[in-house]
Amino acid sequence: MIHLDTLEFGLFKKYMVRGFTSSLAVGRLDALKPYYALEKIEKYKSELSEALDYASVADISVSSDSDFMTLMPRLNDPLLFLEPEELMVFCSFFKNISKIKKNLIDFGAKSLKNYLSDISTLSEITDRIDETINDKGEVKDTASHKLRDVREELKNVRKQIQRELANVFAMSSASKFIQEQVITERSGRFTIPCKTNFKQYMQGIVHDRSASGQTFFVEPSSTVGMNNTLQEFLALEREETVRILKEIADSIFQSYERMQTSVSAYTEVVFHLETAQFFKGRDFVFPEFSDKIIFRDVHHPIIFLEKGTESVPLDFSLSDSEYTAVVTGPNTGGKTAALKSIGLNHVLGKCGLPVFGKYAEIINFSNILADIGDNQSLVMDLSTFSAHMVNIRDILKAADKESLVLLDEAGTGTEPREGAALAVAVCRRLAKKCGKTVVTTHFSELKSYALTEDHAVIYAVDFDYTDFSPRYRLLKGVSGKSDPLVIAKRLKFPQDVIDDAVGMIEKRKSDAEISVEEISRLNAELIGKTKDYEELKAKLDYQEEYLSLREQELGDKLAKKESELLEEAIRLYNRAKRLAEKPQKIKESVDNEIKEAEEKLKKVKKAIKPVDEVSVGDVIHLEKYDKSGKVLAIDGDTARMDIGGLKISIKLKEIVGKKVKEKDKIKEVIVSKAVSSQSKYEVNLIGKRVEEALDELDKVLDETVLAGRSKLYIIHGRGTGQLRNGIQNFLRTDPRVKSYKTAPNEEGGQAVTIAEF
Repeated sequence: MIHLDTLEFGLFKKYMVRGFTSSLAVGRLDALKPYYALEKIEKYKSELSEALDYASVADISVSSDSDFMTLMPRLNDPLLFLEPEELMVFCSFFKNISKIKKNLIDFGAKSLKNYLSDISTLSEITDRIDETINDKGEVKDTASHKLRDVREELKNVRKQIQRELANVFAMSSASKFIQEQVITERSGRFTIPCKTNFKQYMQGIVHDRSASGQTFFVEPSSTVGMNNTLQEFLALEREETVRILKEIADSIFQSYERMQTSVSAYTEVVFHLETAQFFKGRDFVFPEFSDKIIFRDVHHPIIFLEKGTESVPLDFSLSDSEYTAVVTGPNTGGKTAALKSIGLNHVLGKCGLPVFGKYAEIINFSNILADIGDNQSLVMDLSTFSAHMVNIRDILKAADKESLVLLDEAGTGTEPREGAALAVAVCRRLAKKCGKTVVTTHFSELKSYALTEDHAVIYAVDFDYTDFSPRYRLLKGVSGKSDPLVIAKRLKFPQDVIDDAVGMIEKRKSDAEISVEEISRLNAELIGKTKDYEELKAKLDYQEEYLSLREQELGDKLAKKESELLEEAIRLYNRAKRLAEKPQKIKESVDNEIKEAEEKLKKVKKAIKPVDEVSVGDVIHLEKYDKSGKVLAIDGDTARMDIGGLKISIKLKEIVGKKVKEKDKIKEVIVSKAVSSQSKYEVNLIGKRVEEALDELDKVLDETVLAGRSKLYIIHGRGTGQLRNGIQNFLRTDPRVKSYKTAPNEEGGQAVTIAEF
């Protein structure tokens, strides 16, 4: 037995259904109730978890199926006949099923596989409907050979009638008896609007008359036979159309059992997809099942859905040896909300649904019994107290070791001491049954019970006494004050009334009561400040980690930039060396500068740490190119990567950057550069001066690399060999070039150099 209404499970489902599109999913949600067998709960958890994984990588598009569900009860009729529009509804529904089934199979669904195997897409019927009905809901001419022939004859007859009527309009006396030169249809026959004197000029049959009586719609005698023929062909068309539609309807009737199985399986699939869409984008966790209750930052589901980030999560626990939790503190502090949160989150977990929060362990209770709120019954002539007592009596009968009992303000509504004694007795009885009980109270007797019994724990709702505002947190091991006077102050009671009440309370209090209250107050402050400290420390730890990552990232970028600058410096030094027309001493100085830069570059590159544990399928953001690439294959110390459609080979030690996490992956984009798809695979530099040739070669190398080519043929001619030497010296130090060689004789020999990337 589970008190779903008391725990507002129906209200939670109303929040869920707001985003549902499928009427099948809505019906499935409406029937959703907690499961009792743990195997069944885990099964639905697994299915929903897979749907959530699918929702994280795909846009779920569920079409409305209300029209189909209206149609379905009629489909199990041997005399079934469906209009074209109804066949389109049928076709659309099963096409949508087919699309969802295909997408889930392509995704690699496992937990949902049993449902998918039961879904028949009835493609033989939907294909036939597509062949028969067009987008406007009309039967196509090509639906059958006979229909095509009949419609061709209809077209010919209509043309004959129109020609004959056009001849009537062309008569010299037409203006004397024709009201308007238009062809109208009356009673399925083509007519022309005539004046009342038409009989003086033309023989015909009157089929209709205007409201004014001044216009007759006349079928000329010359078209009567043609109109008769037209009617015969129209009858044949209707007969053939009905035959075709009935044939399709019969095939649907014959497939009714397959259809039922498909709809039943699809209902489960679409319910999981719609539920996944509901939870998508929210912080949730599937609760684990054990022999204890642990909530860490778990929200009340309805408050979370209503208030979002303003909702305060709950921390709560009951170990396997603790049977009773007593929640204390002032009104408006959140005791009842905490009680409902514990119960409702157990209900969600037993439905195979996740809860909103960071971590949860729950027990698979057979009973979740609650006495919360005002149970006054005017029909049964019960007061609030009596109604509570009846409910608690029934709970005591039903409760066992597999029960969670939630009692709100047990024993209130009567003489305080007797009510408190009764509440303690109820808790003791429930503890003997070894189930779990959570009770809220203002009674000091119940607080003492929680503080003195080994199987009981006490909680207090956190309250800020500086501004009299609740913090909606639970503090374990603390006895909270009820503080009606605090609430009175918040509600602006007259000060003299409050002072009078304080005086009476102080007279009645014993020293022991004052000491306990003071200890609880100090303990509550300590726990509250500890909680604040832990939250602040968590924020600081996060910021420290973030700053550390940023520092490392900036260091890597600095090293990368320094590496790029040094590479550019080497290229500039080489160019300066070629340009130098100075004595040998200057060239030696430049050589020394180049060597120093190369040594420094080696040190910088050594300091740059490559990405660890690169695997096939990883998506890595490469710092050097500021682009993300996917690892296609790994061969020894070299990886083959796809960067925006460009396939490159790169040494593992040169893969500098960071792996892209699953949630940060975006659709791969082919980057468009101003490079022709017909990029050069050869460049002709014959006749150019060395510097002019090297400038052009520098540009062509960029184009060739971007085009993804592995080789470039550089044609420089034989000549004196000066141009060839200059080009090969340039290639020797260029970081884009893997190697170069003089072409074999059949490819140009000494006149061509081949660069490989």
